[in-house]
Amino acid sequence: MGLQSSGAISLDDLHVEVGGTSGTTCSLNDPDIRALIDVGSGDGQSIQQYYGKSSETSLPTSGSTVNGQVQLKQISASSYISSGGTLRIPSNMWVWTDSRTTAALTIDIPCTVINDGKIIGQGGRGGTYYGNLSPTSGGPAINVTSSGVTIVNSSGAYIAGGGGGGGKRQDGGDPQDSNAGGGGGAGGGQGGRGWISSHSGENAGTISGTGGALNARGNGSYHRQTNSLNSDNGGGAGGGGGGTQNSGGGGGRILPGSGGVYTTNFVWGTGGSAGNAGYGNNPTPGVSGHVIAGGGGGWGASGGNGVQQTAAGGGAAITGTSRTLSNSGTIYGST
Repeated sequence: MGLQSSGAISLDDLHVEVGGTSGTTCSLNDPDIRALIDVGSGDGQSIQQYYGKSSETSLPTSGSTVNGQVQLKQISASSYISSGGTLRIPSNMWVWTDSRTTAALTIDIPCTVINDGKIIGQGGRGGTYYGNLSPTSGGPAINVTSSGVTIVNSSGAYIAGGGGGGGKRQDGGDPQDSNAGGGGGAGGGQGGRGWISSHSGENAGTISGTGGALNARGNGSYHRQTNSLNSDNGGGAGGGGGGTQNSGGGGGRILPGSGGVYTTNFVWGTGGSAGNAGYGNNPTPGVSGHVIAGGGGGWGASGGNGVQQTAAGGGAAITGTSRTLSNSGTIYGST
């Protein structure tokens, strides 16, 4: 929390600030205490030099922004603090990733991380009819690779795993009108590609919705017959599934975020909101060709099942080695 800037200050105050136990033995020459004022062993110092010092390091907020958001991408704790230190993520900061296999934050040294901001994983891709690809799972927000780690998630802060991709719609009995791509998961997951038509000008179903930028909805896919953008099936969290030969919508990066859905006479699988799974269903009864692929999962949640394809699971909020967690904020995904 930082030392006082005036008044009485003791060696014990310094010891507690660097993580020591009050009343236990310490000296001004201890390396962790000297690090507060960045002096070497044996260098001259006085206790007054320690006024206002803190063992805590906040992530810098002066770097480049994405969509107007203060951000850092795929970072490690050891890049900012030493073993035993405290790293704080400011309230206006997004720590994020665009990889399902690389966490937004890797905690690779014994330390305390205090999150006042937003730490998010990457969303999974929706299942594709065009290309015949399975949906992919969401990625983790935090990966812990060291022992001795404490994570504090403050009130108003978020730690969110990516949402899983929704399953595609595939119907071998009606291949032209009944195949569609699943929605992308929360965290920027790509929508799955749909059917490529033999009809002139009707190949827009292969153009799937891309994931959203930070604090933005995912992009909708194009309708294969109208060649117009289905803006509503891009989600703030999970993207909506495609219908009638079309591709899925992209997952967004809004917290908490709502799922994407398309609401004309073409029926779509709704994307998951916040920590909720995407919606999956069978074809609408009695309506030929109006079908549903699964929506992408909300933060940390699985996508919706398609027809003949199971959705992918959501990503962990925190994964890796054992750690201590104190949570007063919001967490989506397993810890």
